[in-house]
Amino acid sequence: MAENTVIKYDFRKKISKAENKSWISKGYVLGNINEKGAESKSIVVKKDELKRAVKQFGKNGVFELVGPDSTKQHAMLKTIQTNPKNYDIHHVDFQKVLLTEKVKADVTIKYIGTEFIEAKRLVLNRLIDAIPVIGLPQDIPETVEFDVAKLELGDNIYAGDIKFDSNIQSELDDKVIVASIIGSKQSDNVRASVSEE
Repeated sequence: MAENTVIKYDFRKKISKAENKSWISKGYVLGNINEKGAESKSIVVKKDELKRAVKQFGKNGVFELVGPDSTKQHAMLKTIQTNPKNYDIHHVDFQKVLLTEKVKADVTIKYIGTEFIEAKRLVLNRLIDAIPVIGLPQDIPETVEFDVAKLELGDNIYAGDIKFDSNIQSELDDKVIVASIIGSKQSDNVRASVSEE
């Protein structure tokens, strides 16, 4: 595990508004560590440290959480809650994981070659943004790429077209359409129907 995946945390001993405000004013983010079959632990982590870690390793990164007593455990991000006013992180949930046990996660589809689609005055109509997968925590990628450069009007992209390494298993049926190539007029009609709803 790389050194800069470490996130240090402290315990929240008293769950009160006053204590929460005190931690937040000191630059911390409130959070929990969840573990299967055990009670969650209320913690705080430094906001700057959390942001750096998430920016570098993404939401599917495996982090080494280090407690005030130097206890270490591996965890993945379960949820990140942000303030709707400024989009700043104000709460985070970690899920404790074992590097030898498979977990479920969503892998975002990253489409490349979209400029070639746009040059043909076509539109990539995204229907599903992420693929649910199963794999060992350290093997799950943040994104999976799919090249759309050679696709034409009417082409569909199926879940089975999105390829993962052999150690990652997709949970989406291969026949599910995740995106399609449509004309610009079709795109306008789709946006119009959505706005009417």
